[in-house]
Amino acid sequence: MPFKFRLESLLTYRRFQLDQCRQLMAEVMRDLSQCEESIGTLQSERESSLETIRSENSSGQINVRRMASLRYDVNQLDRNKRELMSHFTRYEHQLQLCRQAVQQADAAVKALERLKEKQQKVDEAKQLKKSEIELQDAWAAVNLRS
Repeated sequence: MPFKFRLESLLTYRRFQLDQCRQLMAEVMRDLSQCEESIGTLQSERESSLETIRSENSSGQINVRRMASLRYDVNQLDRNKRELMSHFTRYEHQLQLCRQAVQQADAAVKALERLKEKQQKVDEAKQLKKSEIELQDAWAAVNLRS
């Protein structure tokens, strides 16, 4: 009779949980990466706007409306960057929680897999002992008839 692990459904469930945790962690890492990319883009746009302001200031002829518009744009970029930094901090926290969840789920799966292997070895030993006894009985039956 083949070995049947009594907790196979629990092991399957724990593996599913581990897969879900890994998938969520991958999504958070993707969001974190996109957030970093957006922050970099905003920073380069801000630097570009500031460079435009500097170059127009050094030219001697100042277009007040254009300068006000550029300053407004820089302020908006700063506000957007602060907002993205807030998201970035939240994503980092979520990533830390996901890592902990993956570690816990992985530990649960490994514990159940070790238990399964241990029980399977015990079952194999019992089956081997049983077959040895049957072999001895068969040998004794054949040899005792003669």
